[in-house]
Parts: sequence; C-alpha cells; structure tokens
Amino acid sequence: MFGSGLVGMLILIPTAYICLISFDTFSLITGGLIKNVWMVGALFGGLGVVAFSIFLGVGLICLFPIHWALITRPDNIVLLLALALPWIITCSIASALFAHSPRGGIHTSLAVGIGYFIIMLIPYILLVLLLGLSGTGGTIIDNITLGFNGMPWVLSALAATMEGAGVGAVFGALVGSLKYKPGETDEKKKKKKSKKKISVGAEPNFGTAVSPAVSTSADRCKDCGAKLIPGDLFCTDCGNRI
Repeated sequence: MFGSGLVGMLILIPTAYICLISFDTFSLITGGLIKNVWMVGALFGGLGVVAFSIFLGVGLICLFPIHWALITRPDNIVLLLALALPWIITCSIASALFAHSPRGGIHTSLAVGIGYFIIMLIPYILLVLLLGLSGTGGTIIDNITLGFNGMPWVLSALAATMEGAGVGAVFGALVGSLKYKPGETDEKKKKKKSKKKISVGAEPNFGTAVSPAVSTSADRCKDCGAKLIPGDLFCTDCGNRI
C-alpha cells in the first residue's frame, strides 16, 4: 500500500496542476475576485509559473474540502469538479496500476489522502515551532484557512484530504473490481493453505527397499544339477537361466 500510495501522490501533482489551469480553481474559490493567480510565478520565469502552479494546485485541493463547496456554493458545479476531479483521476490511475481488487483500490486511494495530510501538517508544525516563543504560529496559519472556509488549518487539511481520497476511493474500488479475478485469488489461497498443512511429528515415509528377485525354488540347477549360489540369475556351469 505504501508504494502505490506514493505513486498516487506523484500522479496527483500533474493532475492538480492541469485542473488548476483548466478551471482556474482559485478564481472559483474567491468568487472571481482573483483570477489567473498562478501567473505570479512568472516573476521567476517559465519554471517559476509551473512550480508555483503546482504548489497552488495541490495546496487548494488539500485545504478546501468537497463538503465546503457543496454547502457554500451548491450551484457551482465547476468548483465541485475542480476540487474532486484531481482525486478521482489520481485514484483511478493509481488503482489501475496497482490494485487487483476493490479493497486494493480503496487502500490505494486512502494512502494518497493520508500521505498528503501528513505533508500539509509540515508547514503548520514548522511555523508553530518557529514562532513558538510568541505563541502566534498556530494562530497565523489557522487564520489563513479560517478566512476562506471557516476551519483551522489542521481540520481543513484533514477534511479536504480524507474527503478527496474518499471520493477517489469509490472510483478506485470500481477500477479494482474490473481487474478482480476470483479464480486466481482462490488458487493462491489454496496454495498457501497447502503449504501450511505440514504434519508435526510424523516420520517421513521414504518407502521400502525392493531387493532383486532371487530364485529360491531350488538349490541346484534343473538342467545340469550344479549347486546354485543364492542371488545368481544364471547357472555357473551350464549357463542356462535359472
């Protein structure tokens, strides 16, 4: 699950970037007040635009929960798509690569969400530690999200990542079910069980040694009357078979 979740986290980066550019997510969140905000990165060149857009795209879908869009903008379907579509695409692709059952698709999707929740905790913890003496670190970063969605940073990140991963898990489970083959899994389980069924204390049966056939019908050759030696197949005098 860790490997599939890590790959899913990497897939979310270009997905979030494309959705940010396509939908102008920040403009949707602010009600059209601020548009094309990713162009701020142009101050640092073309790579600056891409880097800032990636940072902004991932940050927005990890801080703005889907339920917030449903409650505050129920009529804005585009905003809902802008927040949910990156998770749906990411979880579907990651599940197609790694999941072989519905459970695998759900686990992969949840791993992506948990991974990004941990990442979103890093700036909060760093700012709290840097401004810990004044006690304003948590307040400053909480006010950023409180002003937008009415939730503190940690709660906002938890809700956004888990809701996004939950929506993506539905599609991840669907993709996993398409790759699910019950026959193969049953055979694997039978093989594992057969390996475990080893009798304890039973002595191995190597079979019994089979001695070569020895003629014991007579002590002398029936043709020449010579004395026979046990184990001989031919008479030593006349050469006839015993």
